[in-house]
Amino acid sequence: MMLKHRLFVNILQALMAVMVTISLVSCDGKQTATTAGTNLKANTDVLLFPTNAMFDPASNQWQLDIHGWVYAPENGSVWRNTLIASLALFIDAEKGSPDGDRFEQRSAMFLVDNKPDQTIIVKAAKQSFNAPVTGDNGHFEFSAAMQPGEKLCQDWLDVQVVTQADDNRPLGGQIQCLTNDGISVISDIDDTIKDSNVLDKKKLLIKTFLKEFQAVKGMSEIYRHWQTKGYRFHYVSSSPWQLYPVLSEFIDKESYPRGSMHLKLIRVKDQSILNLFATPEEGKVPTITKLLTNYPERRFILVGDSGERDANIYADIAKRYPGRIIKIYIRDVRGDIPAVEKIFADLPKNQWMVFSSPTEILSNQALLNP
Repeated sequence: MMLKHRLFVNILQALMAVMVTISLVSCDGKQTATTAGTNLKANTDVLLFPTNAMFDPASNQWQLDIHGWVYAPENGSVWRNTLIASLALFIDAEKGSPDGDRFEQRSAMFLVDNKPDQTIIVKAAKQSFNAPVTGDNGHFEFSAAMQPGEKLCQDWLDVQVVTQADDNRPLGGQIQCLTNDGISVISDIDDTIKDSNVLDKKKLLIKTFLKEFQAVKGMSEIYRHWQTKGYRFHYVSSSPWQLYPVLSEFIDKESYPRGSMHLKLIRVKDQSILNLFATPEEGKVPTITKLLTNYPERRFILVGDSGERDANIYADIAKRYPGRIIKIYIRDVRGDIPAVEKIFADLPKNQWMVFSSPTEILSNQALLNP
C-alpha cells in the first residue's frame, strides 16, 4: 500500500511540474476572450450552484448571491489519462466494473477544461445580470440587486443562463430566499450526513470515487424534522466543487432538505489541487462567518463531526458570535467523546452535544427541538 501511495504522489508531482513548464512556454498572459455574451460552444456547459438571497430593508431590495462554473470536457490529453490511471491504480479501480464506471464518471469532473474569460448573463425573475468574466478556474461569483420592491418567492428563486436563440439547453439553478430572521442549519457533509471515512485517506478516496454514497442513518430524519419547523439549510464542506453534481444527487436521493452549497475551489492542473488536503479552517471559517454576517438577525445550529476540525471551528464561532449559535451537534467518529467535550469546555453545556448515534437526538425531544 505504501508503494502505491508513493507512486501516486510521485506521478502527481511530476505531472504538476510538466504542466507548469508547458504553461510557461505556451502562455505569456491571459488569452483574450473571443466570444461575447453567452454564445457558448456546444460542448461548453454552465453549472449554477444553489446560493442565498437576502433582503435589505433599507433599500427595499433583494440581494442575490450568484455563483457558477463554466467548463467543457477534455478528451485525449496525456495529463488526463495519466492522472486517471495513477489514481485508479492507487484505489484499485477495476475498469468495466460498476465501481470502475463510477470512478470514470466522478474523476472526469476533476479533469474538465475550465473556461476563463467567459462572460455569462444570468436572468432572475424579470431581470438580467452580467456576471464578471470567469477566472482561470472557470468560476464566476457576484452579488446582484433586484429592483426595489421586487417580490420574490419565500422559498427558492429560479435563475437561468441567458443563451443565444439557437441554444435551448436548460442551464439553470436556484437561489434560496431567506428572511432576515429565523433559524438556519449549517451542516458539514462528509461523516456528518454521508459516511466517508475521512480519517483514512485511502478509504475516503475509495468512498468518494468508487462506491455508492451511503447516508449516516438517522440524520435525514433529524434534518427533515427541522425543515418542518421552518429551518433553512447551508451545506458547508471541504469537498471540492467537482463533486457538486453527485453530492446534490445524494442529498436529493436521501431526502435531506435542499440548501445552499459551499464547497472548496481546486484546479487539478495547478498547485490549487493541494487545497484538497488543506485544513478545513481555510474554507469553512470564512464561509460560516459570511453567513452570520449577511444574516445578523438569524440564529444558527451547527452540525459536524469529530473527524477533522469541526468541533474546534464551531467552538470558536460560538465564542466570536455570542447569542447567535443555538446549538452545536458533533457526531463522534473517533471513539473518543471526552476529547471532543474538552473543546467545548468554555461553552455552556446546553449549547453543545457530542453524539455517537443520531438516535440519541431522535429519542429526546429536548435535543431534537433546541
